[in-house]
Amino acid sequence: MIMTTALLYRWKLKPGRDAEFREAWAEGTRRIHAACGSHGACLHQDGDGLYWSYALWPSEGVRKACFKENDWFSQDCFIAMQDCIADRFEEIRLDVTDNELAPGEDRHAVPVLSTERLLLRPLRLDDAEALFPALSDDGNMRYWSSGPLGDVTAVREYLRWNVEGAGVQTWAFVRPDTPDDALGWVILMDRGRGVAEIGYMSRPDIQGSGHVREAARRVVNYAFAERKLRRLYADTDPDNKGSIKLLEKLGFEYEGRLRAAWETHIGVRDSLIYGLVGPGAE
Repeated sequence: MIMTTALLYRWKLKPGRDAEFREAWAEGTRRIHAACGSHGACLHQDGDGLYWSYALWPSEGVRKACFKENDWFSQDCFIAMQDCIADRFEEIRLDVTDNELAPGEDRHAVPVLSTERLLLRPLRLDDAEALFPALSDDGNMRYWSSGPLGDVTAVREYLRWNVEGAGVQTWAFVRPDTPDDALGWVILMDRGRGVAEIGYMSRPDIQGSGHVREAARRVVNYAFAERKLRRLYADTDPDNKGSIKLLEKLGFEYEGRLRAAWETHIGVRDSLIYGLVGPGAE
């Protein structure tokens, strides 16, 4: 009996566009999953440098309806993804007859961490209401990859990948006496063996308190001491002075500038890469 439908995609990228492609692919996959109820997708890179994606759907009908009802390729992340591709190969459709995959086994546990003032716990979808001020604020979202979100439902769907995605760990940081009131989050995203990208977001009302730096420092310590990663890096807009200052205080060093790396709601933007290596990795 046919259970589900799968699609295999294969792409050759333009030189130097890997990080941008992976980020755009992840955002596009998250949006499709949230809107259409797909089973998600995995992205792989083979020994020749080609990227393969395996996308799983409840049925071929669900997949066709998703692409008929949504103009995905006019959205920013899909435009960015397509611009990274030098050559694409014909997609292959498969009917899945048996499925022994174990959902969630490739997801990292998110341990509870603490600092002098904060508790870091796993981010939850029901944090959407508390985090709505962060993701709906024009100033807060100016240098984000997408524009401000309009309501709590949109925030909840935006958080879904951070909460449920494979290869990510996301902590909401809270005050211990109000553990359900998320002030922001810190995320680690796997970017290769021993390497992760770090990101962070906070509500406007707690900026300047040092809470983001305190939470991010604890995650950095966890990444090196407990996960034994050898390298962390961050991707930030050249005009995002607050983010740059934070990274420098955390010990990250400027490594380079990616020109015209992102097409965002405020236009095409360069990206600065800041990196930090763990003890003994240099």
